[in-house]
Amino acid sequence: MPRLHLFEIEDFPWYPRVIREGQTDFLRFLMQLFDVFRAVIPTLREALQKSQQHHLIDFCSGGGGSMLLIRKHLKSDQNTPFRATLSDLYPNTHAFEFVKQQSNGEIDYQPNSVDATNLPESTPQGFWTIFNGFHHFKPPEAKSILTKAVERKVPIGIFEPIDKSIFQILINTLVLFVLIFLFTPFVRPFKWSRLLFTYIIPLIPICTVWDGFVSVLRLYTPKDMRKMIAEIPEADQYEWNLGKARHMFGVVIYLIGIPK
Repeated sequence: MPRLHLFEIEDFPWYPRVIREGQTDFLRFLMQLFDVFRAVIPTLREALQKSQQHHLIDFCSGGGGSMLLIRKHLKSDQNTPFRATLSDLYPNTHAFEFVKQQSNGEIDYQPNSVDATNLPESTPQGFWTIFNGFHHFKPPEAKSILTKAVERKVPIGIFEPIDKSIFQILINTLVLFVLIFLFTPFVRPFKWSRLLFTYIIPLIPICTVWDGFVSVLRLYTPKDMRKMIAEIPEADQYEWNLGKARHMFGVVIYLIGIPK
């Protein structure tokens, strides 16, 4: 399938915060429910050990659910230290605070807007990560993020918990539509506004299903990312690992780069 960069509604700056946060809160719940990143944990753990970096600097964090999953798995290995900082262009600070409390402070957050395509020099080194967010960027922007990591000699990991196929589009559309009505009352922290905009004025379901559909069309395949890497100066000074990790509910597309 060719990559199509259609619009996702949550990317627009005018998008009402209450609806955007309703989406990101629900996606956090869903990712935790299905434990979508577990298949790639061994690869990530090995990369952290090899890079000797154990502070994850996460961009495009959404509702922060990805990092709760990562923490759960990495903490199962007592030999793997763990610390993380969440950030987003449109930070869901209520969700970030909830994640911080759930992680006993091991996951912190940046309350101000952070643009992954325009990172200041003061951005911490650590191990840069983007979970379920790389598809939001157009090719020049996506390549610029990888280029910036190489220029600063920072290890980086990109992880997308969906595959690119007609089957994935159908599953995304049907599953999201059904599950959002089924599970919304169980999403925490509880918000009356989430119920209002799910069951009475169903903006959250409509926008979530549309964005889920478009996310598949926007995905970068391992082949796409390999082509990006080939165009980055000094990329040969990195060890690159990319591919697909499969689990019961689907696929995780991943790219990991570590300075040699």
